[in-house]
Amino acid sequence: MAGESTSSQTKMSPLLSFYRLLLDVLLCALRSSLDLCLVLLRNQHERRKRSREWIASCHKVLHSKGRGQPHWLARFPRKCPTRLRWYALAEVGVPRRWWVYPCREDWWEKFVTEVWDAEKWIENFRMSRGTLFSIVEVLRPRIERQRTVMRAPIATEKRVAITVWWLANRECYRLVGQQFGVARSTVAEIVVEVCFAMELDLLHKTVCLGEVDKIMDGFGCLGFPHCIGALGETHIPVRAPVRQAEEYRKQFCSILLQGTTDHTGRFIDVAVGWSSHNHNAHIFRNSSIYTAMNGGVFVPGNPTITIGNVQVPPLIVANSSYPIRRWLMKPYEEHGDRNQSLFNHRLSKAQSVVECAFRRLKARWQCLTVLPVAEENAIAVVTACVILHNICEERGHAVLGDLRERQALLFPTNEETYKCNDDCHSAAGNTVRDAISAFMQKSLAGP
Repeated sequence: MAGESTSSQTKMSPLLSFYRLLLDVLLCALRSSLDLCLVLLRNQHERRKRSREWIASCHKVLHSKGRGQPHWLARFPRKCPTRLRWYALAEVGVPRRWWVYPCREDWWEKFVTEVWDAEKWIENFRMSRGTLFSIVEVLRPRIERQRTVMRAPIATEKRVAITVWWLANRECYRLVGQQFGVARSTVAEIVVEVCFAMELDLLHKTVCLGEVDKIMDGFGCLGFPHCIGALGETHIPVRAPVRQAEEYRKQFCSILLQGTTDHTGRFIDVAVGWSSHNHNAHIFRNSSIYTAMNGGVFVPGNPTITIGNVQVPPLIVANSSYPIRRWLMKPYEEHGDRNQSLFNHRLSKAQSVVECAFRRLKARWQCLTVLPVAEENAIAVVTACVILHNICEERGHAVLGDLRERQALLFPTNEETYKCNDDCHSAAGNTVRDAISAFMQKSLAGP
């Protein structure tokens, strides 16, 4: 008998363990359900409380304005007339849970401005602390916000820092907002506002012709005489515009940045905003530098020199996709003789200055790899990047090596030769080009 009872207990113990485990699971599920119900009830209570407060405020406003019946509105809040509800909503507004969502703000104020050294500033902002704060002083009258009794505005220094950080690091608005302790929508508003302010206040001060003699001497050291600029273009990828499918037919949508640089790679003229399906020559003929050079007013005094009995004005070098002009030199299409080969080699060396400038521009400002802004704001953002590029070049802020390696994207270029029917301009340009090529060969041979 004792053996039978022992065996029955042995058979029952797994069953008891199973029932005990099942009971524990049911208790846990019941406890979780109760907790969830409590949370839902608490949220419902908060919503009803906010709704009652809003309706009470509506009653107060409507009663003071002499419209409607407050008690009727309290009893049937969903059945009140639409015009009456919109009137109350416009007068009272929806109560906010937060005026400004709480977040950390000490990273910029206490860590970056006080702890970071010059190397850290150039690595992250592409410029030194002094350079950024000098930009702040120029933009302060336009972007500074008034301090009120409601709350303190975002400091002007922080607004410029947010913009430069976003331009340099290719981060979304959300990550930049978390870094600086502001909302995502605030970052978007600040970036656009500061870029437009740079375009208005800094464009004509930074993107302009420098000392002509130094520029000509610099290009002379590169082997090209009487030259004041190198002309080129680059693609800036953008989001495909809405309802313009033809702009995205090649699965690539971009705007063109036409730039002219001096011998150091500093931009002296830019034209931004043309679609990539436009030919380089078409953009060039509609740019301000084309009109100014044709009229002889881009270079002060428009000094000319005589080479081989030919009057040579200040010159700009470009690739073969541009039309030749008396003041615009392009390479020979075919290397016919030694003169033409030498001319093409030296022109390519001088024209490579603008290509290197575009590479440094995109290496500094990573947002230009894919521009994530609306179409109407793209021109201001690209122009701001050009302005900051010139400031960094003038201050001697070098581009870090890893950034140059990272900027390895290739974009489609329009290198096809431009065919035009203006024989008068082409003949004058060919005459100047032949005179310069003969002069180069003669100077190479020596006296």
